[in-house]
Amino acid sequence: MNNIKSRYLISALAPFLVLMLISGCTASRVDWDKAAMREVKKVALVLYTVPLTIEYYDDPRERKKSLLQTAVAIATAQNGSQAATKAQEGFIEQMNKENLRFRFISRDQMMGNSAFRNVLNKHNSMIADKKAKMEAEEKKSETTASKALSMLASFSLATGGNPYNEGAGPEGAPEFGLAGLWKSTDSALTGNDGEMEFVKEAIAALGVDAVMIVNDPGFSFGCEACVGGTGSGTTASAFLVTLLDKDAEVILEMRQWWNVGGGSSAMVAYIINPLQHDSLFEKHGGKTARVFANYYREEGGK
Repeated sequence: MNNIKSRYLISALAPFLVLMLISGCTASRVDWDKAAMREVKKVALVLYTVPLTIEYYDDPRERKKSLLQTAVAIATAQNGSQAATKAQEGFIEQMNKENLRFRFISRDQMMGNSAFRNVLNKHNSMIADKKAKMEAEEKKSETTASKALSMLASFSLATGGNPYNEGAGPEGAPEFGLAGLWKSTDSALTGNDGEMEFVKEAIAALGVDAVMIVNDPGFSFGCEACVGGTGSGTTASAFLVTLLDKDAEVILEMRQWWNVGGGSSAMVAYIINPLQHDSLFEKHGGKTARVFANYYREEGGK
């Protein structure tokens, strides 16, 4: 009788178990226009967005941490721009070693382009103006109760008032927001105000066949063979890539992740010596490029 009841229970629950497995899935994916990609020869990686602070997470896809890990994050506060700058450099360098059909122009080439610098300055100025206006409006209406909520204003500075996850980009680059929950987000583009205008102007200024956007909400520190946060420190990633052609049409979108970085350093109680961050961040970009290139080839890309 018990066996019959057990079989009945399993049969009844089967659809719900399948649904749970599907909803919990964190599969990688790539969606791309192969014909359009064959026309791409020169690419510029114009945005590389990461969290404001690179912290430790057990799983970069989930971004959950313990109270100890939260406290330790203070030691690395606001290192996002540093991480994005070095990762951008590492990504570009590695991609040009992957022998794919297209090549990337360097960060130095981009920053040495006066037209592109004008685009950067324009959008940074626009974001700064929005920030100033938002802060002024907050001060006018601020009450004792609202002071605790005023910190949330910074999350909508680049969106005309719509909340978003604030992120950090490479030094000198505008910031249009960090991607949402990795497992349910398909694009590196956020759709926030000014983002597509920036993309179109960057394409025109740089004269490339396509621009790439990398959004890495899972950029974090990790640790191999650790006990209590002490062991071999590394980085991890859960990232999204979007490639747009010279007409600013999306021709590739990829979601991927990895949990062991390209570099390693001693980690003690979840802390890595800040002097070793640059090397880890640059190798993080290189590893992300290898993961992108390998998955691209697996799916038939050249």
